[in-house]
Amino acid sequence: MSDLFHALFEPRRIALIGASADPTRTTSRPQRFLVKHGYTGEILPVNPARDEVLGLKAYKSLDDIAGEVDHAYILLNGKAAVDALAACGRRGVKVASILAGGFADAGAAGATLQHELLRIVRETGVRLVGPNSIGTVSTRPPVALTANAAFAIESLRRGNWGLVSQSGSLIGALLSRADARGLGFSRLISVGNEVDLALGEVADLLVDDP
Repeated sequence: MSDLFHALFEPRRIALIGASADPTRTTSRPQRFLVKHGYTGEILPVNPARDEVLGLKAYKSLDDIAGEVDHAYILLNGKAAVDALAACGRRGVKVASILAGGFADAGAAGATLQHELLRIVRETGVRLVGPNSIGTVSTRPPVALTANAAFAIESLRRGNWGLVSQSGSLIGALLSRADARGLGFSRLISVGNEVDLALGEVADLLVDDP
């Protein structure tokens, strides 16, 4: 499988930029769900205001993390998310995902910010999922890199179906309905606004997924 596939679906080191230590906040979910569903790689929370996030060492910035980062999930909004993507590009992060909406889906000002995301992708080579992406999930090996509340379920059923959707809400609904029927997935990904990685390219990656 390609380096892109592994960074998307089987990352060994994940940075959570803007991770929250408050378990009631959406931005705490990726870390909680990774741990809950058995992720065995390294989780690297980035929060300049904290030394620790939910029991893990926190980093003040992406630049404070030694070594390579396979996948960064950006949990910040607006210009802060743009700046975080630029930092990912400078550091050579392979793939970044952005949770927040408020880009081309939110008028002229948001469209300008989205254009900045595209510029960073083109200039640095970092691959981008989103913005407006609820995340990327694998069940084999388990990587629940998502803020979707549906993944609070007790366990993830493994299956042979891959699911690629623009909508994170659709992914949550299908996951819940499949789980109720004893069915599972292999990979799930919300591509959001598709600034860079789009439905077609991700689907092509899954064609050869054993």
